[in-house]
Amino acid sequence: MRSVIVGGGVAYHERTAYRRGALGGGFLDWNARPKVFKTYHGLPEVPLSWDIEGSSKPFFQVLFDPIPERTGHLDFKTLSRVLRLSYGITAQSGTGADAFYFRSVPSAGALYPCELYAAVQGVRELDDGLYHYDLARSRLVRLRSGSFLASKALPTAAFFITTMFFRSAWKYRDRAYRYCLLDAGHLVENALLVLRSEGFKACVYDRFNDAKLNAFLGVDTEREACVAVIGLPSKAWAGEAAEPLNSAREFSLMDELRSWDPVQPEACRLSPVDAVPHAILEAHRTTEGGAPLRGAGEKGAGEEAKDFVKEVRKIPRPEVLPEGLSFAECVWRRRSHRNYVSARVTKENWQTLWHSLRLDGALSSCVQVIIACGETDGLPPGVYAWNVVEEVAQEISGEDIRRSSARACLDQGWLKQALFHVIFHVFWTSVHERFGPRGYRSAMLDAGRLGQRVYLASTALGLGCCGIGAYYDEELRSLFHLGSGCDVVYLTASGPVKKLRS
Repeated sequence: MRSVIVGGGVAYHERTAYRRGALGGGFLDWNARPKVFKTYHGLPEVPLSWDIEGSSKPFFQVLFDPIPERTGHLDFKTLSRVLRLSYGITAQSGTGADAFYFRSVPSAGALYPCELYAAVQGVRELDDGLYHYDLARSRLVRLRSGSFLASKALPTAAFFITTMFFRSAWKYRDRAYRYCLLDAGHLVENALLVLRSEGFKACVYDRFNDAKLNAFLGVDTEREACVAVIGLPSKAWAGEAAEPLNSAREFSLMDELRSWDPVQPEACRLSPVDAVPHAILEAHRTTEGGAPLRGAGEKGAGEEAKDFVKEVRKIPRPEVLPEGLSFAECVWRRRSHRNYVSARVTKENWQTLWHSLRLDGALSSCVQVIIACGETDGLPPGVYAWNVVEEVAQEISGEDIRRSSARACLDQGWLKQALFHVIFHVFWTSVHERFGPRGYRSAMLDAGRLGQRVYLASTALGLGCCGIGAYYDEELRSLFHLGSGCDVVYLTASGPVKKLRS
């Protein structure tokens, strides 16, 4: 029996666990295949600038260096670049109905459930208002006109990340809500890093009034809902000069009491048959609350692994970072890879990769990292609990368990060749006690954010990366000695590959 507070998202997570021999059958209904792009009709359109060069700084300089104070206003050209690098189409394979469009972020099954909206005011060459980012046509579609953010005095912007549940549920059914949140986390972190590369200090929120914010966006909440907001504040909005907002604060619009008319809710229809599974809608609704719960005292996140610690290693970040790709090149070249080869990487490179796993403004602070690896330069094979803040790796096992890990990941044989298996796990009681039911969303978003960092850091280092959200939950939990109430929520593989596509 799992001794954990079970409710809301945690109950959903447990109900959607995969078990060997119990996955069930099923097939994809190609007649119900969802549209990959959301389209509005007859609304004002603004073509975006095609300048995507972005920052020429090396990726790791953007990742690790302090953000310089930006001078000047957010202009339309910069906004265009931010949107296109955050969630743009980076390549196309095939044509017509069979065309596939690669994007700047990864997605489970390449289904891309997320949509991106922006509320802007004071941006040069753009009227104040709420816009939908139509990435297929590289344009903004104005949904509402006016100033809606908390400051009128200086340029401000807020980016709203929604998920269209059916895009993932079409293939993954009830388990799809997990992937929707992880994919949203990919996009959140990518957008934050893009803004950082432009010199902006932004803040991510996962706490807001769901009903009011979704009404403002004009979406059909049976099909689409907002899961995160990124605020780019002016001094007046932030309340303090050039400092990011506290992520614990809730996001709110200027006039929370205003009622909003829907904006073409039919645009949320992705297919003639697009009913979202009840389990997903219920999980989303039951994670609206943010009040902390009182639970039984249990070990904190990651504490159970200490019972298995064999050795503690200090792993400082290299004083000289690898040059790697420029930031914009890194985002544009990112792909998912499965063609791993057995090879080592330099000590400088793997230490840089590990140190990339630190979030600025974590939403939950409850996602822990374990890394299973093969032998490489300066590091024996084994399983390590990695604390990036303290720069300490606790050796849990000296055994190379990548083959067992691959078996637990639905027997995906290619995975055993990946040099690093980076496992993100969460102790649910800690989440509930600190953040209440909404903490489930926070933890899953943070796991996706960390996964995006593995993707980008791997790309910058010339390594391959692939995210894994499908696995036998109990097998993976047992393999990494995670105690009761602790679950793996995401796994990313990284390592040398045969050939990287440009």
